[in-house]
Amino acid sequence: METEYRPKDNLKNLDIALSGATYLAHLVDRDGRFKYRFDPVSGTVADGYNVLRHCGAVWAMLEASEYSDQRKEILAASGRAVTYLLNEFMKFSPDYRYACIVENNSIKLGGNALAILAILSVYRATGDDILKMLAESLGKYILKDLKPDGDFVHKRYMASGKISDFKSMYYTGEALLALLDLFEATGNELWLDAAIHSENMLLPQDYGVKEQSHWMLYALELLCQHRWDENHARHAGKIAKHILDFPEYRSWGRSTPTACRSEGLLAFVRLLDQGKCGHELASLRNACVDTIDFNLDEQLRFRLNTGAFIRGGEDHRKNEVRIDYIQHNISAFFHRHRPETSC
Repeated sequence: METEYRPKDNLKNLDIALSGATYLAHLVDRDGRFKYRFDPVSGTVADGYNVLRHCGAVWAMLEASEYSDQRKEILAASGRAVTYLLNEFMKFSPDYRYACIVENNSIKLGGNALAILAILSVYRATGDDILKMLAESLGKYILKDLKPDGDFVHKRYMASGKISDFKSMYYTGEALLALLDLFEATGNELWLDAAIHSENMLLPQDYGVKEQSHWMLYALELLCQHRWDENHARHAGKIAKHILDFPEYRSWGRSTPTACRSEGLLAFVRLLDQGKCGHELASLRNACVDTIDFNLDEQLRFRLNTGAFIRGGEDHRKNEVRIDYIQHNISAFFHRHRPETSC
């Protein structure tokens, strides 16, 4: 059975997640744009915006508000944020069947993927079918850019269609999670089959292991839930074990790298708790939970009384608040709250 982790200040994990989700909702203005990056003391807002983080924040705050009496307020903010996403960043490729997220003439796999997660989170809360249709159109764009090696085009330019050499260590896991979320929302096995095909090609490459990819662990958890495969579970185990064996991320002194590893290990524990894993994988569970709880304690050092989280680190940005710092931290605390059972 689950042992509830109690942070030093006696706030429960759900309280921490909900306060962060509520704070994110307050950062959404009337037009649906987040107050993206700022100094929490002076209130000075820094330049820059990132649509991928916009989408991730929507997804996280809606998920974390599942049990909140402020759900209505958070849903309203999420709806405005998705409207802003659609108005400002969604375009159609020369073929009208494919919608894509465009920022500064760039179409990035991660932007398309997290837009799907954000849009479907609002769809589930509202039942508005147009949102599901738009998410499917984004999914078709992702499948259009599937490569023979199981990976995807990570970035191309909208105006020319030219493919960039840019690669992100996280985009592929985000894309697989988005495809699996589409399968859950629609029941169309096209999305599940595509995710399985990609994973089968990526698995022999140990994709995401050295990167300690929490997004791949999210995706592999969901993939194993819908179509169990011991090889996919072992792939997840390799990523989780790398996180356990190489905790250098803590030495960076920043909140988000630690939060992301907490998210990933929690996804792996949920995979284990499906009860289908062998002893070798199941034996990692206690070490994972111990690491998660240690990490969460560390993450609290970056939490403000408002519910926000700062960056940390040693440079001039250490006290900065940015929406993705809040996103990853509240997701970690929310998922630690979820009930867990032993294999």
